[in-house]
Amino acid sequence: MAFILRNVQTDFAGFQQLIDLYDHLKHCDEERIEIDMSDVTWFEANMCAPFGAVLSARQKAGSLRLFGVQQKVMSILRKNGFLPNFGFDRVKKPDTYGTTIEYQRFERSDVQDFKDYVARHFVGKGIPRMTAALHGKFRESISEVFQNAVHHSNSKRGIFACGQLFPGGTNRRLDFSVADLGDGMRKVILDNTGQDLSPEDAIDWAMKGANTTRRRESGTPGGLGLKLISEFLMLNGGRLKIASDAGYWTCYRDQVLRKKVCHKRFSSPFPGTVVNIEINAADKQSYCLESEIDAEDIF
Repeated sequence: MAFILRNVQTDFAGFQQLIDLYDHLKHCDEERIEIDMSDVTWFEANMCAPFGAVLSARQKAGSLRLFGVQQKVMSILRKNGFLPNFGFDRVKKPDTYGTTIEYQRFERSDVQDFKDYVARHFVGKGIPRMTAALHGKFRESISEVFQNAVHHSNSKRGIFACGQLFPGGTNRRLDFSVADLGDGMRKVILDNTGQDLSPEDAIDWAMKGANTTRRRESGTPGGLGLKLISEFLMLNGGRLKIASDAGYWTCYRDQVLRKKVCHKRFSSPFPGTVVNIEINAADKQSYCLESEIDAEDIF
């Protein structure tokens, strides 16, 4: 019996669908599993990262079949290079408008390849104006998200990344997701600190700047590498979304410009961790590091 997939957005319902799919794959004994995408009219391309991670749980070659993919969805998922990994035409559709950050799977040893990938794709794409120093730190922080998965997840399937610029006037945004199919934050914290936290509290704990489960070696800070990104997104009006174990966590700026954190509980665990960075690409402000501000410019 085919698993029926519906519209996939970067939200609680979107992640819950992928969890349901993972549970289906895990418990299905059929030689060939089919995923019916006939009802999918909207698939946010950055969600190819966790989608690909979940599908990788079915290791046997040729054991998965995606069918019923509507033309609009097929165009997006061919453009970012996702569908050719699942038996579709390997000719990649040209990205005429430069809106995609291609889907890619990395081995845990591919740290430099990921840094090159970020350098290649995080040019333009609606990222607000930044000084060269901040832009360098911003790219470093994104690379630290990958390194966090390398050091913590113990993922045997690799690490998956994908992004998409959604051009939409005042709702213009850039979403970028990094996903692994390994140990979630709750298990990592329990194993390394002995704290038995709820899935949501584990994400809260990991997001606090002073907390880390990684040794500080050669002056390299441990932790998630998300502090600078989170601070930038609060100024920019973007959002940070994390799914790990059964916890869903999102942080954003509310209408009165206050930082707001919300979390929910999935019906069963996501088999790893997904970090989604959502940048407000309609932002016309310019940004710099605090250390770059000349005190005389304030007055």
